[in-house]
Amino acid sequence: MLMKNIEQIELLFQVMDNENDVTLTDGKGVILRVSDSYSSHFAVEKEDVVGKTVYEMEEYGVFRPSVTARVLKEKRKVTLLQTTKTGEKVLTTGVPIFADDGEIEYVISFNSIYIADMTTIDQQYAKLNELMAEYNSELNRLRSRENFDRELVAKSKGMENVREIISQIADTDANVLITGETGTGKSMIARIIHKGSGRAEMPFVDINCGVIPESLIESELFGYERGSFTGASNRGKLGKIELANTGTLFLDEIGELPLSMQLRFLQVTQERTITKIGGLDKIGVDFRLIAATNHDLKKDVSSGAFREDLYYRLNVIPIHIPPLRERPEDMVHLVTLFLKRFNRKYKRDVELSSDAFDLLQAQTWPGNIRQVENQIERIVITSKDPLVRPENLPKDIESTDIYRRAHENCSLRENMEEYERMIFLKAYERHKTSVSVAEALGVSQATAARRLRKYVPDYNS
Repeated sequence: MLMKNIEQIELLFQVMDNENDVTLTDGKGVILRVSDSYSSHFAVEKEDVVGKTVYEMEEYGVFRPSVTARVLKEKRKVTLLQTTKTGEKVLTTGVPIFADDGEIEYVISFNSIYIADMTTIDQQYAKLNELMAEYNSELNRLRSRENFDRELVAKSKGMENVREIISQIADTDANVLITGETGTGKSMIARIIHKGSGRAEMPFVDINCGVIPESLIESELFGYERGSFTGASNRGKLGKIELANTGTLFLDEIGELPLSMQLRFLQVTQERTITKIGGLDKIGVDFRLIAATNHDLKKDVSSGAFREDLYYRLNVIPIHIPPLRERPEDMVHLVTLFLKRFNRKYKRDVELSSDAFDLLQAQTWPGNIRQVENQIERIVITSKDPLVRPENLPKDIESTDIYRRAHENCSLRENMEEYERMIFLKAYERHKTSVSVAEALGVSQATAARRLRKYVPDYNS
């Protein structure tokens, strides 16, 4: 974990010039690394600093006060004016990086302005803004990568493509349309994009268009003035769009948005203003738009159920999340992730036997990641023994598996054929060509090609 994060933080050091210093400490204030320009500004060699604590450096007078010490104490970003050993005044900012448990794992501090080098306040302010924009951009990239590693299971080729797209577009304001089956993690992807953007500290406002009655969707999105209709609150109401101002607006199940609202929302995306129900004034709004759907919006456009102009407005950056059945190599990582999460939540120490895991991996999982997550939580809660074996799994898992069918009215030939099908499906998912499958399974290429034509629906030899 330490080396991985330091490699990510390396990005920040790479963008620093020799006039500005970066210091990396751990969660106890021990200095892990400083930039090359450190010795020239602080009159102390790098090797005399690394391994020491910021409290020792403060005591020795290398700098005073310590911004890192304040960050560790207050657990938030801090900016203050430091005095160096040479008497220079330095405006310094410290930023905490939190671990999964909410504790500070690292602190990055950087010196923004050396007051002695500036001649006017305007110069100081301009340089500070320039540097802060640069540092914030790099920190957002680091934050985005950390979110990927912690939240996004991306071992399959399809999910690696999703990861690559997110890394390219997270720190922009481009509209994003996320598509995929129910349970594939569309809302999670939306949050990862938000956390990796320049709006990460601003609101993330989500609304599910599929669960709000059509009669209420307008007031939910746009809000209303007080007394604008019977039953309206005397205080009025802020709509979701206005609440997302300066942040991210996530419209889940956008395909369920009524046609009447599609036109109004299209106008919002074009003009970036809203008018509340019962109001006359136009209110300016600034938000990043992310939408998601399990519909085929192109078909909805063709049938007239969805506006073509809104579709193209939304579909600036398309991201498709493949269903779990198309990326079985992600299963082991998902199961491991959920086991760890729910063992920690319920203070358990449950593990799966290899046979139990094989049973889980053999499922089709129509509910995708959400279904896997729910099943693992159920297993952790209900398991009586630390090691879960196939016979301990929930019956709805066992009843759909080939191992269950072996005890039913299936012949040996039928069961062997089912095993063979699974073997060739998994081999093809991993190796992609009949030649590679043949090499992996120790059969001829002709045999592999015949089996793939038999078992793989989309195989073209």
